[in-house]
Amino acid sequence: MHVPDGLMDPVVAAAGWIEFLTFLAVAIFLSRSKTKERNLPRVAILSAGIFVAQMLNFPIGGGTTGHLIGAALFAIMVGPALAIIGMTIVLLIQALMFGDGGVTALGLNAVNMAIIAPLTGWGAYTLIDPLLNGHGRTGRGISVAIAAWASVFVAAAACAGELLVSYAISAGDYGIAANVSVPAMLGYHAVIGLGEAAITVGLVSYLRAISPELFSSAEAGTALKIPVKWLTSSTAKAAAVILTVFALMIPLYIIYASEGRDGLEQTMEEAETEEGSSLLASPFSYGETYLQVLLAGILGFLVVCLAALAIMRLLSSPERRNDPE
Repeated sequence: MHVPDGLMDPVVAAAGWIEFLTFLAVAIFLSRSKTKERNLPRVAILSAGIFVAQMLNFPIGGGTTGHLIGAALFAIMVGPALAIIGMTIVLLIQALMFGDGGVTALGLNAVNMAIIAPLTGWGAYTLIDPLLNGHGRTGRGISVAIAAWASVFVAAAACAGELLVSYAISAGDYGIAANVSVPAMLGYHAVIGLGEAAITVGLVSYLRAISPELFSSAEAGTALKIPVKWLTSSTAKAAAVILTVFALMIPLYIIYASEGRDGLEQTMEEAETEEGSSLLASPFSYGETYLQVLLAGILGFLVVCLAALAIMRLLSSPERRNDPE
């Protein structure tokens, strides 16, 4: 769902930047009261894990693929404010280092995947989960699944709206007409959302089984309880597990999904719209061979992790950094 340069009308792209920066400022303000130094490793590993997860598309049929957004998972684990910041870091590294999503469209991509998706996922989860609280793990799984699916579908609907508005105000020079963009984007992402739901439910169920305390504080609206040092054994093990799973999944990605088009690319294909020239030449690519994809994933994982640690540390106040609780 990464919007490339040259697809959206400049007015729409500029509006996206304004909306994104406004919501990001609010998220930063709200997160400062909760960000403690011991929270940083978990947020950093989660951000980096979502980065590598987004690299691996899965087929949904007809040459179309989807990939995990991870916004609902992020918001359920750490709350919406930190999720917005973490998803923003992921999108920044993707755009600046790997050319995934245009620089001019970064504001819109952030609005869709770093703001709308986590807020939708968090809102759906917090509304539905109390209603199903008496149904145990099944009810909790249904809540997570609906939240994850909704986060993808609503973000896709927003992207479709941006495409049709761009088309309308530019007399067809930008965007995609509503009769193509709306049914295609919503149709493809309704299916992609099912994959997102299945993956998110699996991850949340696994994490609840091995470490339920990760969720207790987040669901109460406070920060997570995690180790003090970012190189603790649990944090290192989490990073090792993520990269190991990523390495094992690369062959399936290359065999089944690497040549496919994601939902937005398929929509552009149906509209006979070509991607514009990239404004910024990216220094790296995701690659095509196993070794190239693996190295790109490891590099991106490390950069996102370090960037998240640095940024979140800057956002935490000195009192919170030294808070012993």
